[in-house]
Amino acid sequence: MQEKLKSFGIIASKLEIEGISKKLLDSSKVEIIPLDDILDEKIEKELITNNIGNPYLKVYNNFMYIFNAVKRAPEPKTHKIKFPTIVDKSEIEDFSNKLKSDISKLQEEIASLSVKREELKSDIDALEKIKNIDIDIADLSSMTTLKYKIGKINKLYYSRLLQSIEDKDIFIVKLSEDEQSIWIFVIYAASLDLEKLFSLANFSEYKLHNHYEGKPKEVLWEIWDEYRALDYEIQVLEKGMNKIFFENRRFIYKYFDLIFVLKNIHDMYQYYKFTESFFLISGWTTEDIYTDLQKEYEEKKYVVFMPYKPKFKAPTLLKNKGFFKHFEFIVRMFGLPSSDEIDPTPFVAIIFMLFFGMMFGDVGHGLVLATAGFWIYYKKKSDLFFVIGSSGIVSIIFGFLYGSFFGFENIIQPLWVRPMDRINYFLLLSVYMGISMITLGMILNIINKLKRKEGKELLFDSSGLNGLSIYWILLGSVFYWAKNGVFPIFTLYIVAILAVIIYVGKLITSKGKFSDRLVEGFFELFEVFLSYMSNTMSFVRLGAFAMNHAGLFMAFYVMAQMSGNSILSFIILLFANLLILTLEALVVFIQALRLEYYEFFIRFFHGDGREFKPIKYKF
Repeated sequence: MQEKLKSFGIIASKLEIEGISKKLLDSSKVEIIPLDDILDEKIEKELITNNIGNPYLKVYNNFMYIFNAVKRAPEPKTHKIKFPTIVDKSEIEDFSNKLKSDISKLQEEIASLSVKREELKSDIDALEKIKNIDIDIADLSSMTTLKYKIGKINKLYYSRLLQSIEDKDIFIVKLSEDEQSIWIFVIYAASLDLEKLFSLANFSEYKLHNHYEGKPKEVLWEIWDEYRALDYEIQVLEKGMNKIFFENRRFIYKYFDLIFVLKNIHDMYQYYKFTESFFLISGWTTEDIYTDLQKEYEEKKYVVFMPYKPKFKAPTLLKNKGFFKHFEFIVRMFGLPSSDEIDPTPFVAIIFMLFFGMMFGDVGHGLVLATAGFWIYYKKKSDLFFVIGSSGIVSIIFGFLYGSFFGFENIIQPLWVRPMDRINYFLLLSVYMGISMITLGMILNIINKLKRKEGKELLFDSSGLNGLSIYWILLGSVFYWAKNGVFPIFTLYIVAILAVIIYVGKLITSKGKFSDRLVEGFFELFEVFLSYMSNTMSFVRLGAFAMNHAGLFMAFYVMAQMSGNSILSFIILLFANLLILTLEALVVFIQALRLEYYEFFIRFFHGDGREFKPIKYKF
């Protein structure tokens, strides 16, 4: 379903601009229309556009910097801000500048100490690997004839590295290893250039950032102490920032709420037009908000509230609730309904689940889909998995009707009939369902034409009144012929007359050369007649997939019986169920979508709507 939207315009004194803007923001149900799109060009030239930047943006950024520095998310209480109000912008700006300056100084110190702390941590990691080596680190650094490296290498390259250095003056000590890497300590002749060799071996070197003296184990104690001291100092500075914040918290929140609202209000000015003393705004809103605005502003002295007839269609605001809300994404994948056509979401929800359940009817498989679908939906809040879960429930219902449990048909008795027992019945039932869907699509198309007041299209459209008449006259003729063995020839004359009306309508309403329209109209009409038959017969897949579901498991069941081994038999049946639950369920899901999109939607649904985008408070 769609919520009806109404267009409005407001002309008001600039003294009212903040109060009106806040009311529109608070409603969160108003979409602003650029006035360039609705005003006469002569009038539009006389008006002024706001080209001045937002005067509250700098102060707003100051406060956001403060909140981010102390790792807090602001929660502005916009409802507390009332207009008109007196704002001392300079006072608030001075306050925020000083606070930001104090906090930024501490942050700079923290950043500097954090860099040093990370360097120490890197040195600690490297020295931990060589702490059991009895050598002075200063001696390592002062070596002239020898050089050293500490680092890690992927296990896959380690043996290759050892082979490549067999004839070189290189000594490698294996320090430690994990699942993927080996830490090594390398000493080699200073005359050797090993950069290319180590690069090819994917060697990752860890270099010490500072000059140390003493054995690794002794140096580690010193570095750890320095590291902990830095860590503590950083914590003290962070607490200092929090101290500043809490000392000023009352004013921070009070000022930020006001600045947040003013910043959002001034962001709206880009959509307004101005005269010297007045401003103009227009938009779309819901009927309840429209009524509220009308009551508040129609009698106000310096405010003119007026409805107007827009040049464009209203945007679309879907208002499906509860169960049906989750099926909107299926409609949106095809397109958004425009404001003057029926929202097919409720039909989609019922028809999709019916189609899926009929093609995939099984108590066990449906139970797995329902459980998995709703569980993932609970975790991820994805409408797709709600649809899968709901479809799984309908599969369970059809499973009881068919008497199928994980493919076995000897566990529960069917409440209706097994698809493989009455093949012709199921195929014919599928055709009847196709006739119902195509008829429903045409009826919805007629309703859409009436809503749009498209009288010509109502008659000339192949899915309009004449198209529906042709479809049912042909169906009636086929049913009469099937029952009595005689085809009622006179019905063809009626069909011919209606077809000529559609053909002439195409010639009148289409554009281009008359000769081209003659040819194109004929082939389009021919395609229409083919589509009546092909679209109807396309629904045979409903019965075919219902039988395929049973037949596929039956084939695996025979294979399992022929195996003569209970374990192998179990593996085959397990694989069969996994294949059905993944591949077949996916195919059935796609087929259900296809029937809705290409056999049902094409009869009535354009999907060329524009989504309603109300203005809201933004950070």
